[in-house]
Amino acid sequence: TPDIPPLDSPIVFAREETHIKGGTVEVLSLIQEEKGDNSFPWTLYTQLRTRHTTGDACGICTRLYKDGPGWCAGIHSEVFSKNWGVGIGVNIEVSNQYEGTQGFNAILGIEMQSLGPKPALAGLQVEGPGGYESMVRLRSTAKTGIELTGKCDVGVNLHANSLRLDEGAFVQLDQTGQIKLRYHEGNIEFFNGDKRIAYLPTNAEDHKL
Repeated sequence: TPDIPPLDSPIVFAREETHIKGGTVEVLSLIQEEKGDNSFPWTLYTQLRTRHTTGDACGICTRLYKDGPGWCAGIHSEVFSKNWGVGIGVNIEVSNQYEGTQGFNAILGIEMQSLGPKPALAGLQVEGPGGYESMVRLRSTAKTGIELTGKCDVGVNLHANSLRLDEGAFVQLDQTGQIKLRYHEGNIEFFNGDKRIAYLPTNAEDHKL
């Protein structure tokens, strides 16, 4: 049998093999087929209710030791969509229901940590030959859409891609948002607070500034 960590589990399935013929090797497989129209099929359901104050709690915990050069993933999800409707590889829903003020309250949809000692290639990588209409979509409301507080040599590197704003949207040049510029009604405008301090007409003849 393989090395089994000190788990406090009533049931443990363990398997050790030397597989050389190719093909998948499983320890536990769950197969479900649902043909009803009004149904909520959940092949695997886990529920954890905890009131602990120290330690870590996980509804599902996976640990993968990569000792060889092959491709691997801690969690792998595949969705094959052949009809209309929503298909999501991983769906995460969080509810912050704490009404108190004591302690630090942080509810995160996804957290990625690079534990080193060497840096990981990327915290998030989106790719695939099928392409996307949008690689990242932010559709909710927030004080800040993307907040970059880490120390980076380059905050945003667009390479050969353009940065686009709707007309009237500002580019803020200081932390308070006082110094800013925008394109509006044929002019590139410079602002200090609500006061326009200069502008450049975009229909003017080519000239030196």
